Amino acid sequence: MIGGVLAGISAGLVLPVQTTINTRLGRRAGSVFLASLISFSVGTLVLVLALGATRPGIDWGVLPGQPWWIWVGGLCGVAFLTFNIVLMRALGASSAVVLPIVGQVIGGVLIDTTGAFGATRVALGPARSAGALLVVLGAAMANMRPRRGRPQDIDEGAPGALRVVALGGAAVLTGTLSATQATVNGRLGVVAGSPLFAATVSFVVGTLALALIVASLRVRPVLRQIASAEPWWIWSGGALGAGFVLANSAIAPLLGTGLTVSVVLLGQIVSGLVVDHVGLLGAPRRPVGALRVLGALTVLAGVVLVRLV
Repeated sequence: MIGGVLAGISAGLVLPVQTTINTRLGRRAGSVFLASLISFSVGTLVLVLALGATRPGIDWGVLPGQPWWIWVGGLCGVAFLTFNIVLMRALGASSAVVLPIVGQVIGGVLIDTTGAFGATRVALGPARSAGALLVVLGAAMANMRPRRGRPQDIDEGAPGALRVVALGGAAVLTGTLSATQATVNGRLGVVAGSPLFAATVSFVVGTLALALIVASLRVRPVLRQIASAEPWWIWSGGALGAGFVLANSAIAPLLGTGLTVSVVLLGQIVSGLVVDHVGLLGAPRRPVGALRVLGALTVLAGVVLVRLV
């Protein structure tokens, strides 16, 4: 149990680092879609190699009769990953973690209460409602910027209030897509008898979708420029994402879905605050005060209520 909890927290620590790497890659490449394509391609390669090495038993016969939506998890992942790059550029790593969590919780609650995508129905109840409200309140607190203080403690490049609201709304929406992706991939994993197969399908679909987008936008390939000017780890975002997927697949049977989600989100929140506060891997430094820490903890408390009660 303790090992599983520590592994879940470690997996959560990875995601803001992945977003930081992909954001830097997108800045260098001049296109968030090209950066997402590189990340998805690397992740796909890692998962295909893992699939080939483990060779899980896959029930191919049941796949043709499944509903169409069982294959769209990768499209949800494309929207989530690509917008996270945009969000981190504008608001920082902690916001790129906390705001989508609001959408994940809202989307998860809606899916649970309606039984969408074949999910087991779960009544909302007062505890889960209170948890959802705590998540929203904590997200607002965690995204407040300092109004006074030393010049270095104020983010001079912060966007205006209207843009923050628009970005926040879009982040919540993409968060709901992340909840949809998790549900769809979970269903595919159960049907096929292999969560690793479901994750690989998701990455392959996402890679193909991004390749079409990049081709239609006629994004100029600049891979040689990136390779010559950036450190080796700028290519590692996709591998980190694939590792996150694999870690979740291994941890969930040990801890259960609710506890797994909670400990992973704890890792995400802590990592996002650290990336912001120290400016990790070249990210803009956005100092974290007590109010933002309290907001992040409030989000975590809300998630625990929603997932474990």
